[in-house]
Amino acid sequence: MSFDIEGLSELKPDVISEIRGLVHDIFETGDQKRDQHIDRLIQEVSLQLKDGEINDEFLASAAVFFNEAFMFISAQDFSGNSDLYKFFRIINHLPILDYSRFYDQTMDVLKPYFEHDPKNVKLFDRLQLLYLYSEIGYEYAAQRLAGELLAQIDPDQLCFYVMYQLNKARIFNAHGDAKSEMKLMLDLAIRVWDEGGPEATLFVMTNWLFTLSWFKSSRYYKALLFNLYEKIRGMECLNTARVGYELFLLDDKQVAPAEKMRYFQDLVKFHETILNSSQLHSLHFFAGNYLSGFQEQFHDSIHSFKSSNYFLHKCWERLIDISKYLRTHCEPREYKLGMRFVEAKFMQLSNQTSLRNNSYVENLQMNFEKIEELYREVGELSLTDQLSGQRNRRFMDNNLMPILSLAARHNVPVCFSIIDIDYFKTVNDKYGHTAGDYILKELGKMLSQTFRHSDIIVRYGGDEFLIVLFDTNPGHSKEVMDGFRKKVEERVFRYRRKQIKITISIGAYCEIFPEKVKLKNLKEYIDMADIALYESKEAGRNTVSIRSS
Repeated sequence: MSFDIEGLSELKPDVISEIRGLVHDIFETGDQKRDQHIDRLIQEVSLQLKDGEINDEFLASAAVFFNEAFMFISAQDFSGNSDLYKFFRIINHLPILDYSRFYDQTMDVLKPYFEHDPKNVKLFDRLQLLYLYSEIGYEYAAQRLAGELLAQIDPDQLCFYVMYQLNKARIFNAHGDAKSEMKLMLDLAIRVWDEGGPEATLFVMTNWLFTLSWFKSSRYYKALLFNLYEKIRGMECLNTARVGYELFLLDDKQVAPAEKMRYFQDLVKFHETILNSSQLHSLHFFAGNYLSGFQEQFHDSIHSFKSSNYFLHKCWERLIDISKYLRTHCEPREYKLGMRFVEAKFMQLSNQTSLRNNSYVENLQMNFEKIEELYREVGELSLTDQLSGQRNRRFMDNNLMPILSLAARHNVPVCFSIIDIDYFKTVNDKYGHTAGDYILKELGKMLSQTFRHSDIIVRYGGDEFLIVLFDTNPGHSKEVMDGFRKKVEERVFRYRRKQIKITISIGAYCEIFPEKVKLKNLKEYIDMADIALYESKEAGRNTVSIRSS
């Protein structure tokens, strides 16, 4: 069964016939007339726009175009496997670092580029940065970098050229420039058709479709995906996986849970390197939830939840890699601005972690009477920072305010302290990020050994820790914090025969909580400690500054 795209629309038959004919003309005609055919197609589709607004006629004409192009391309011989198509598997897993799983494959595909001109190594780094800017939503930086790279892109280096053009199309889409995007993508598809083969061309065309936010909510979107998926379902390749996953992502009104489960069963047959960690997490998380509703499939549900947890961990690793990549390849100001977008991704992933843990626990509760130990393990995993061993931001957000409310009710003074490693970027740059991770891990141990069990220690940011001390006055708090500062200053961190010395700056704010005090927002207390930390930095670092109410 397939959808009748033309029957869904109210386009005139002559318009449909014209668009279908132009698709064949574009792919089958020689170079001399292609530009004319492309211009005619853009003009024909654009004619359906009324006053520049997206309407059903425009959506229908786009749907007819995509459907005809998909059917034409997928009818070709897919026996080849070009370097460009291999490259497309790589860009689903960016950034490629020297320890990445795809590092060797990347070197194999791009070796001719790097041997031809060593500067291409740097160019690939910049293209990866452009791709990551687009992915995290840092549109201003993506547009600026695309402008800088324009003169460096050699159309004869097809992998780089296509990667650049795909990102440029994203920029056009973000600015609502449909005509420019259509012209760029048609030219690109034809170029790939001639030099990269039908598989690579289908990737380019589907990638274009997936990025059209204005098209996804239309009644034609699922119909297009479904028709193409049924056409290529038996191929078990990158294109099949991507189209199947896009169908899986559609909301429940378009694709019912039972139908999504069928896509899941298709997609998990593929090698896990075809889809990325985020995609695999989503698939297994859905399956865990879906199967939990069937008692006889309880063990399958648990297996899917475990798989989703594994890939969720990989998602965290990838976000950390993105952060490291930005830190290495961005100017400091650009990195600081870019981290706002990365932090938003971290928050999204944190929410997914909470959702996964909650669903997992609920599933266990339905099937076991005694789950206290399992519940504790799941809770600890979700509330603990794996690197430092201390509590994470999720614990702080969910648990700290009730504890503060109790302290305020009993007039127990509280001290909020922020510890920040001085010049931590320099440590990473000089000794490597693994050395920086080692220092954070050791600092976490020192914090546990120094402070009381009743105090709360949270890894607050990359190299920042928040310490909440209870029942302590400003004088005692400063004494304790200064003692810890000296302990860090005197310690020599030994990592792989390297001796590393660091210092820390500390800012603290003490709240006395007099009678009838109105409890503030948690952020306000932390902001006061942050102001004190700034004072320590301004005073030359390696010092403690303290403020009180």
